[in-house]
Amino acid sequence: MNFKKIAAFLLALLLCISMAACAENADTKETTTAVPTAELIETTTETQSDVLEWVQCEGYELDENQEVKNIILMIGDGMGENILTNAEIVKGSKLSTSFMPHKCHVGTTSLSGVTDSAAASTALSCGVKTKNRYIGVDQNGDAVETIVEFAKARGLKTGLIDTHVVPHATPAGMVAHNGYRGEYNEILKGMIKAKVDVMLGGGAEYAETPKMQARIEDAGYTYITTAEELNTLTKGTPALGCFAFQDFTADDNPSLTSMTSKALELLEGDEGFFLMVEASHIDIFEAELDMEGTLKEMQAFDKAIDYTLRWAEEHPGTLVLVTADHETGGVIVPESGKAEDVNNDCFTSDGDHTDSDVLLFAAGAQSGKLITKEKIENTDIALLMRKALTDTYGDAPTNIITQ
Repeated sequence: MNFKKIAAFLLALLLCISMAACAENADTKETTTAVPTAELIETTTETQSDVLEWVQCEGYELDENQEVKNIILMIGDGMGENILTNAEIVKGSKLSTSFMPHKCHVGTTSLSGVTDSAAASTALSCGVKTKNRYIGVDQNGDAVETIVEFAKARGLKTGLIDTHVVPHATPAGMVAHNGYRGEYNEILKGMIKAKVDVMLGGGAEYAETPKMQARIEDAGYTYITTAEELNTLTKGTPALGCFAFQDFTADDNPSLTSMTSKALELLEGDEGFFLMVEASHIDIFEAELDMEGTLKEMQAFDKAIDYTLRWAEEHPGTLVLVTADHETGGVIVPESGKAEDVNNDCFTSDGDHTDSDVLLFAAGAQSGKLITKEKIENTDIALLMRKALTDTYGDAPTNIITQ
């Protein structure tokens, strides 16, 4: 009898302990899913743009009827027509550019013949053909007004993004003036003097000398070097980010999409803006005859374009232009059309630039009225951007900033 009472007591005790544990687990589960889930969602939102992946594009609806308030010029360095086709073969679906409603071919030659990135950027920015290695100057070495200067003269904010060093040829041609593209220190001085609102890329080697740091501080820039610091930037002061000693690739962070996202956040406002975004390493991997590396860079660029077009959907008055400065690698499309045949054998120019036409894609504000021909020259892109901004903001005095 005593044994039965003891057993009953122990059974009741175990039942109470079990019920208490279940209640505690339920409380714990409710507590841990309410707070950490929100934190997890927030973290995922912040870091998703740094994941290297193909985005699935389903089309975009940008308003073409608004006046041009903002211009976003996106440049795939070395991105010829055939690498676009090869990227779609590997992706297995259309790139974001395929959903942009207007396109044409663009001639790229410079006064030196087959262009380099410096002469091409000068043509895209200033509207003049010049010699290779020249930045923001004509064939005589005289400074010509850049698109950043043109925009700033009309009160717009400006931004430049690339994954090479900040003063590299393409971003440099949007603002600086120099007879030699390799003068990185002098070019960076000019970019700072021009007061570009946002500059993001690599090149800490040039930005972190004592004299340059003093120049950056005197100009009022917030200087950052990490992806974490990028997330902390807020409107109000100009920002200069150098996230690598030299350059960085699609495998590194921050991604091109993250930099683009933050730049759009910082630049958006009543005054309008001009932003140039360059995928710098398409050209570099093509020059190295590395198709795998090239396709990673195409993947990163496609994702940044998709983000930009979706942003523009929500911001009427934005004109998005996507083009290339030149073609690199003499890329061919495999006859089989199979992904496994998109490999290093598709390069035919030993990694050199070629004089092949590239494509210009346009979407958003006034894009249908601006792209009306089957082929234009790269200098025409500078002219159509100027026309769009003049139509909205009017004329302004020429604004050339020399170093």
